[in-house]
Amino acid sequence: MPLILLYLFYFANSADFVDEAPLERIAFGSCSRQDQEQPLWSEIARWDPDYFIWLGDAVYADTRVRAFSWKPPSIARYQEQLHKMKTSHDYQSFRARRTKIVGVWDDHDYGVNDGGISDDLYTSAVQDMFLDFLDEAEDSPRRTRKGLYGSYLLGEGDKKVKVILIDPRSQLNKAKQSVLGAEQWAWLDKELKSDPTSITFLGTGLPLLTERTYMDKWILYPLERERLLSMISRRPNTIILSGDSHLAEMQCANTTKGPLFEFTSSGMTHNCLDWIPDALCRYYLKYISDCNGCIVEPYIDLNFGTITVLWEGSTPRVVLEVRGTSGVELHYLIDVGSVADKHCPPKHIVEHQIIWQLCAVTMVTIVIVLIFYLISFISVALYARIVIYLRFTKYHRE
Repeated sequence: MPLILLYLFYFANSADFVDEAPLERIAFGSCSRQDQEQPLWSEIARWDPDYFIWLGDAVYADTRVRAFSWKPPSIARYQEQLHKMKTSHDYQSFRARRTKIVGVWDDHDYGVNDGGISDDLYTSAVQDMFLDFLDEAEDSPRRTRKGLYGSYLLGEGDKKVKVILIDPRSQLNKAKQSVLGAEQWAWLDKELKSDPTSITFLGTGLPLLTERTYMDKWILYPLERERLLSMISRRPNTIILSGDSHLAEMQCANTTKGPLFEFTSSGMTHNCLDWIPDALCRYYLKYISDCNGCIVEPYIDLNFGTITVLWEGSTPRVVLEVRGTSGVELHYLIDVGSVADKHCPPKHIVEHQIIWQLCAVTMVTIVIVLIFYLISFISVALYARIVIYLRFTKYHRE
């Protein structure tokens, strides 16, 4: 009997929030500058999701000083930038709709680019400001924690999904290679073991599977990453949602329990890397930057992610789509009932990658040759003029 009680206590519903309204549609996004146009909110509203999830950088509260250097905001500026975004016309119109909004921060809305606990930015006041931005209830358990992590059990009957949002910023200690902190790890372990559902979404601002070289990511903290992957593998049909990268892509990694999918959507007001020319950035992301797990071609324009759960049939199916100002840009279907016994789909092969690289090398070579030719021409012409001048001067002296 005590074992049964222990089982019921540990594996019963433990989610922070329970919403038994029917669930079919979830949208999510990240990386939105509060001082730029917000062209996607009307598109998100047109799609009409049940929930919208912020996966970080809802505002850029810090200030760029120079390339790769950012200045953290004062408390007053932080609150001001959140207010600016919350009261912007397009976002305010979206907030007035039926869609429920939840989320977690990443680095720029935490306080500074690639920031963590060592930047000494975290305070309970800052956390409350961000939760106020999300219209979080005053009695929310997220207001009592050191970090924004939280969980949601959504749907009715056997048509439920669990959404788990982790906070990889508030306790990130780069010197100690620690990401979540002991308290959040214990909470996450319990959340992954409770509330059994046919589908689980785990949201993290910090991408989990990516190996792209230009960004902060879980792979920079290998022991913590392996710990998270091991924990996730115990819960069947978990799909990772992430942001931060200024592009949209879908990746997959084979695990002992079947394929693990990650769906990244980032860049609601800006895309690519704004410190290099746009054309060069696009070429870099498509043809050079590593994406060993990509199963579709990355999408590099403004975007948001959508998830549609199809409950018809014996097992649900999940439709993952990347949408922009022109509608659907990427599409992928996961059949939850068959995922456990399969490997990841074939990796996306970039067509003409070698040709493009050879063209780029050829063009650079031609430019270098032309520069040397020009320098040589100028040098020879200058040498000839000097020789003629010297001879002319000598002739007149004689």
